[in-house]
Amino acid sequence: MPLIAEPVLHARALLGEGSIWNFREHVLHWVDIDSFKIQTFNPSTSQNSSIDVGEHVGTVVRRAPECGGGFIVALVNSIAHVDDNGKLTKLSEVHEHSRNRSNDGKCDPVGRFWWGSFNFDLTPEACNLWMLDTDHSLHHKLDKIGVSNGLVWTSDGKTMYYIDSLLQRLDAFDYEIENGRISNRRSVVQNSWGGYFDGMTIDRDDNVYIALWEGGAVVKLNPRTGKLIERIEVPGCRNITSCAFGGPRMNDLYITSSGKDAQLETEPNAGALFKVSINNSEGCKAFEYKG
Repeated sequence: MPLIAEPVLHARALLGEGSIWNFREHVLHWVDIDSFKIQTFNPSTSQNSSIDVGEHVGTVVRRAPECGGGFIVALVNSIAHVDDNGKLTKLSEVHEHSRNRSNDGKCDPVGRFWWGSFNFDLTPEACNLWMLDTDHSLHHKLDKIGVSNGLVWTSDGKTMYYIDSLLQRLDAFDYEIENGRISNRRSVVQNSWGGYFDGMTIDRDDNVYIALWEGGAVVKLNPRTGKLIERIEVPGCRNITSCAFGGPRMNDLYITSSGKDAQLETEPNAGALFKVSINNSEGCKAFEYKG
């Protein structure tokens, strides 16, 4: 029997994305890209709050308290700090294609911020992958990307997994944790489960969980063998966008979705935030930006 996620917040998000668990405050942060909002869901109260940043926001991470706290967000063509009261300060401008905006991203194990871009016209090879180092220096890491999406690191920090959604596969890179250099790109899993690979997370056993855009599910995969371990159905919604572990035992998988073009008759849960508990898995703590 497949696992089935249940909606915990009928958010009607236009484009939910970028979910991360705040291990300090025990809440889930996520973004609604097309409503320009950082969202925070508190599982203990089932309440959701938001901060409007005034433009498309592709992803969000926490900034370490010793570096100022608050959020780091990827905006249309810049990276900004947003404090917990909503005050926004630009940190770095990003020179992108005029029809691009920032998309999914995460911090690496030492606190560098990685994110990629999305092209509104889905122009082939128009997107990029970027890294903001802890000294605020900006580094262009990859070009000629279709749609830059999920990225995670293995528990030893030596491998980075990455998704370009238009390639319909999961890629791996050798990762040099000392300097953030990537090399030896190779395909490790081809999508054979429907839809498009979108955002993802990873557990302590280095298995990956990939959201399926147009697939109505999240798949748990072993990237070393390419085999499916488990399929998590997300009912009443086709466009699944990201996932993140949270909760007291880090085994609650939270899942975001898109409701922008959904028909309510066929997708009553489109744009909702979902959760499923996975008893045999434990997620990894989200890394914070250390700059």
